[in-house]
Amino acid sequence: MSQLLPSEFSEYEIYCEKWLHPAEARRNTARINSNMEDIQAFYDAVMLRLEEMTIYLNDQPYRELNSQQQNLLDLILAFVEATSAVERFQRPIVTPLFPPERFLIHESTGATGA
Repeated sequence: MSQLLPSEFSEYEIYCEKWLHPAEARRNTARINSNMEDIQAFYDAVMLRLEEMTIYLNDQPYRELNSQQQNLLDLILAFVEATSAVERFQRPIVTPLFPPERFLIHESTGATGA
């Protein structure tokens, strides 16, 4: 298997198949299609080293991230998707009054949001 993440965070590659997606809509779908046990395990694992991950990425200019660094950022963004399920709703669907299939996510085309 090729290395998807920086070597400092290689232990998180076990989560990449399910959680590593470059688009918010796909990360949202991963959360919705997961059970709370899987979401909680991912959340707990990332939480252990989240500060280290963010410090590591803060040293890198966004537009100069290599693929492994970008994957780490995308994995952190998947963690953000998991937080509402774990911390607030205790279920994968975090819009209890609005069906998730009607929830539209408009992806931006770049780092500027343009």
